[in-house]
Amino acid sequence: MANFESGVSGYIKAKAVVEVNFPVDEKGSVCIACKYCPYLSSNERMCQLNKMPVAFPLKYIGQYCPLQFEED
Repeated sequence: MANFESGVSGYIKAKAVVEVNFPVDEKGSVCIACKYCPYLSSNERMCQLNKMPVAFPLKYIGQYCPLQFEED
């Protein structure tokens, strides 16, 4: 077991990769908005990936959205 009583000498970074699927309607219109992301908090106020507030989750993605979108 590690002993951190005197502090730590450094950190080791770890990253996670997540995949989110946004809906496309019958006409081919893409609906990219935080509302459709499973990482939007249950009260629709905060992104659970970056812990930042989301201003208009029904219309847009947040300004600091960490998702990298693929070109189709």
